[in-house]
Amino acid sequence: MEIIQILGHNSKWNLDIYAEQEIGDLFLITAYTHGSSFLSKKPFQKIIPYSIIDLQFYGKKETTSAKGKLSEFSFHPVNIEEENLTNVYFENCMKEAIKFQINNGFKRIIIPHFYENEEVSDIISTIKMINNYVKSIKEENEVEFYMTLPFANHIIIDRDKVEQILVACTDMEIVFDGYFLTCETKPEAKKKLTTELKIFKNFSKVLKTLKWQGFKTIYAYANWDALLYLAQTDIDYITIASYENLRNFDIKRYTEDRSGGASKGFYFSEKLLNMIKADDLTKIRNTNNMHLISNEKNIFSEVILNDNYHWNIHKPDVNKNYMLSIARLLKRISSIENIEERKKYVLHLIDNANKYYNELEKRNVFLEYESSNYHLNFWKTYLANA
Repeated sequence: MEIIQILGHNSKWNLDIYAEQEIGDLFLITAYTHGSSFLSKKPFQKIIPYSIIDLQFYGKKETTSAKGKLSEFSFHPVNIEEENLTNVYFENCMKEAIKFQINNGFKRIIIPHFYENEEVSDIISTIKMINNYVKSIKEENEVEFYMTLPFANHIIIDRDKVEQILVACTDMEIVFDGYFLTCETKPEAKKKLTTELKIFKNFSKVLKTLKWQGFKTIYAYANWDALLYLAQTDIDYITIASYENLRNFDIKRYTEDRSGGASKGFYFSEKLLNMIKADDLTKIRNTNNMHLISNEKNIFSEVILNDNYHWNIHKPDVNKNYMLSIARLLKRISSIENIEERKKYVLHLIDNANKYYNELEKRNVFLEYESSNYHLNFWKTYLANA
């Protein structure tokens, strides 16, 4: 398993932690944030040989209000009005996106795909069409091709739709080397992870089936729910990111103007397997319980848990603490080759996290909403029965 750092806003942090703490194996350049101008920037020129780019064709409707820098790519569908966007035009956009990546030296080609296909038949039709094109150019290009599968929430919760897509994606005629997978989970209010067991089951099936059939898998825009999926199957690449909008796939980012609310930020605790709201750290500190949540051997954790630290979501140490911690957990889990032993290990991590939560409550420290252990028993229930 290799870790891909997503380069979004403040991508210098990613480059720093890669150079100084050796976190990450590859980089993912986001078209929405960087546009095409990244090609002329020296830091990006150096990393293209070990980078991929997501050209982010996801938003099919109302994209005029949320183009970001996508319009800098002449072939991007945001440059044409919705009513003029025919299947033939979109096919050409996909082909030009492939050529763009090959011509600029990318070795792993991410084939973009619309998210907003309501019918499974449309998704399958697009996959077959672009597969035929890739078949015609594959021999002359020494690169790997990854087809994007953006699972909308209404698709991933439907077992039959997932099954239809998997049948098409594993057809003997498919020549893709692998799949670039995104999954819209829609967590409940004041929660950062879904607790929907249908999603656990169906997305796990996607990852397992593709691996069984010999395809490589990239789990893109992954939150720390990646721990749950990695416990059950080998995933070739998992992304990590600083900001939450790159750790939780949301189609509205590409269809609406959205801005995040004010926040001091969150502390990711390896012991609790969770993000703890900055404001909750005060009650933990004042009751002398920081040892129950603090990350060990993490220089960023040591800085941001200092009594005099002024919390802000846009401070690099806050975000680097997460990236160092989650990368360490993912590497540790993936190093266990036997899947049954790997599953037992993750269940052990979950049990320990619950013990830390219980110890906090015994000491009259009660964490609520996203800081609570709302997700852990759902993880345990699913994983113990998977």
